[in-house]
Amino acid sequence: MKKVLTRLLSAALLFGLLTTGAAAATLQSGQAAYQLSLDPLGTEPFSYSDTETYSATLVPIGTRVSSETGALLLVEIFTYSESSGHWALDSLLSGQSDLVVRDSAHLYHVSTLSGSGQSSETLDRGIWLKAPSQTSGQPVSVTGEPVDEWALNLVNQAIAGGLMPDHLKGQDLREPITRLQFAALTVRLYETASGQSIEAPGENPFTDTSDPEALKAYSMGFTAGTSDSTFGPGELLTREQAAVMLTAVYRALGGSVPDGTPSFSDGGEISSWAQSSVAFMAQSGIVAGYGDGSFGPQDTAQRQACLIMALRILQNQTQTA
Repeated sequence: MKKVLTRLLSAALLFGLLTTGAAAATLQSGQAAYQLSLDPLGTEPFSYSDTETYSATLVPIGTRVSSETGALLLVEIFTYSESSGHWALDSLLSGQSDLVVRDSAHLYHVSTLSGSGQSSETLDRGIWLKAPSQTSGQPVSVTGEPVDEWALNLVNQAIAGGLMPDHLKGQDLREPITRLQFAALTVRLYETASGQSIEAPGENPFTDTSDPEALKAYSMGFTAGTSDSTFGPGELLTREQAAVMLTAVYRALGGSVPDGTPSFSDGGEISSWAQSSVAFMAQSGIVAGYGDGSFGPQDTAQRQACLIMALRILQNQTQTA
């Protein structure tokens, strides 16, 4: 095992392991989308073979790597040998809950394990971390959010674009989104696209939440309450509701939305108050229907799909700016 890893890392060095690339805000694996609470200084791409490319991410000393989903970590620690000219396996830590990067002399390969802690049941290939020699020493936590393979790259783009609200960090992104989580996403989208912060209003009309993100979204007109006195923070959001709320953000950013009728096969099931929003979002490529031509307006909206919709609006704003 050690000999194989040594050869692989030796090949990595030949492919430019020590060449710093562009700054990155995400770490990515085959099973989860990773992000840092503070941006790392950059990435160092390298290859194991002609078909696989990885990256070692520079992070400050003091970085704490953990899994908020409860998975244990398998940590392989490598050290560079000046005499042999390659990275060699120095030690192996298995089944621990987190890792703190303590110096710049080692390269850390971190994978998540199944609940049983067996290395043969590794859930993903892991991430590579290398600390730079001069850092501020601030702690940085890494979280992994489970996401479907089809959504992985787009979710990572959304995270890199600063669209990941705190309410979704550490959550399974394949699950339905709640009204509070989506409200937080609309706030993050507006603030990222406009460059302006939203102040939480001093008055709270709701009896079931005092969350600042809900109050910000309400004050901006991105969402309404479920009644005059309730917000329904834990209620699940439907796909047509998501389209309407994102349309409100789009308008707040200066966009105009014409009247229109959706062309989906189940267009008659879309509520009258959502027709124009769904039509516009579909025509703009921000939302998409199912393979059978339907939209599923009353279906619950997935967290990962909502992040992707927010990403497309942000990209739309960037292109038209």
